[in-house]
Amino acid sequence: MLSFRDERRLDIRQMLAAMFGMVAGLAIFLLLERGVTPRYVFATAIDARIPFIAWSWAIYVGFFPFVIALAAYARPSAFAAFKEAALIAFVLGVVPFLLFPEAVPRPDVAEIGNAFLRQRLARMWQLDVAANGFPSLHVAVTCLACRMLADRRRIAVTAIGLLICASTLTLKQHTVADVLGGVALAMASALWVERRSLRRRLA
Repeated sequence: MLSFRDERRLDIRQMLAAMFGMVAGLAIFLLLERGVTPRYVFATAIDARIPFIAWSWAIYVGFFPFVIALAAYARPSAFAAFKEAALIAFVLGVVPFLLFPEAVPRPDVAEIGNAFLRQRLARMWQLDVAANGFPSLHVAVTCLACRMLADRRRIAVTAIGLLICASTLTLKQHTVADVLGGVALAMASALWVERRSLRRRLA
């Protein structure tokens, strides 16, 4: 039986696969944003009560190294399930992007007092326009990534994952509806993969 130490060796191939998948997914997402005209706003009174916290940008962008690190140390079977579920989530997420293109309300970047954060957000929002927020793929992939590590570190990983999901709200990248949609998308995709895996084992 493999020890915990043996199971958690760095897997360069998984790390590179995760990096490539995230870069490719981001590129496709940015193209989709520019291919639609936002027509819906899903912001509610709850969103208006959530404060804009510029420094949560650091947590938000931490999503990328977080997912890559989990992929690098995940068990091969867990990583394979993550890849399949993430792809399903991305494909399913494209449907509401096209049918219900959302305009996500954002604050004026000029109101950010910190010059460093103002520059970072200005550049990010030039690239990532305020469109296609529902469902949040940022949240969906974070949730699916957290499922890759099913050991004693799960509490810490889940806590980081929750912070990343929360940062999508405090940075005004997403609305509450987007976040809930992202969680539902992750759950549906993970369930789909689990059932396919079960059918393959029983076949």
